[in-house]
Amino acid sequence: MNGVFLSLTLGRPSSKVGEGTLTPPTVAPVLTVSADFGSYIAVLEWTASNKTDSAGFSYSAQYSSDGVNFVEFYNGTGLTTNFSIGLGEEGLYYFKVIPLNDAGNGPDSNTASVILPGVI
Repeated sequence: MNGVFLSLTLGRPSSKVGEGTLTPPTVAPVLTVSADFGSYIAVLEWTASNKTDSAGFSYSAQYSSDGVNFVEFYNGTGLTTNFSIGLGEEGLYYFKVIPLNDAGNGPDSNTASVILPGVI
């Protein structure tokens, strides 16, 4: 018997029409850093990047004592756009923030610096 066979699949489709491929954020945050006067605490604030609702979105906040070799001290998911860090030692520190998601890193923020313990 010759005939036409139909296949029916039940369940959730693997992708929706119109969904694009996930790409990294494309907007660099703008970072400002200040110090609590007389303390070893740096206060970072930055503008939001784009794609904050994308899969795995977070910010990586990093610091450096030489402006070249940066160390991550915060990687937080969600929409946090500020953070305080106590470094415990006086000196000149440099900071930057990088937005990222499951597709990769976005552009670095500007590098901002502060002198701790807040003495100018």
